[in-house]
Amino acid sequence: MKLILTSLLATIVAAASFAAVAKSASTAQTVRVTEVSYSIRFSAKPKAGVVKFIVKNSSGDDHDLWLRGGGKTWKTRVMGGLASSTLTAKLNKNVRYTFWCGVDDHRSEGMSGSFVAR
Repeated sequence: MKLILTSLLATIVAAASFAAVAKSASTAQTVRVTEVSYSIRFSAKPKAGVVKFIVKNSSGDDHDLWLRGGGKTWKTRVMGGLASSTLTAKLNKNVRYTFWCGVDDHRSEGMSGSFVAR
């Protein structure tokens, strides 16, 4: 009987965890990011919570996207021309996040910026 109750409890906990993850993924803000040679543009200002960044390289040069803030760092793969990648991050409220392209000298050429998640 104890084994059955333990298994039932484990199943309930797993289902609740799955539901929470599914809910956060479905309520994630989507921000489209366009990278061209020496600039990064966001379609909207990222808000606190789960944010799905859809990153599109709209140039012939290779680019990636790095995002850092709140003690965490995320990055996409290096994308060739006209490729895209997705990055999902949980952003904390009132934290400043910096973003940049880490390929070659692109960051120092203007492919960088920051925002505060509200």
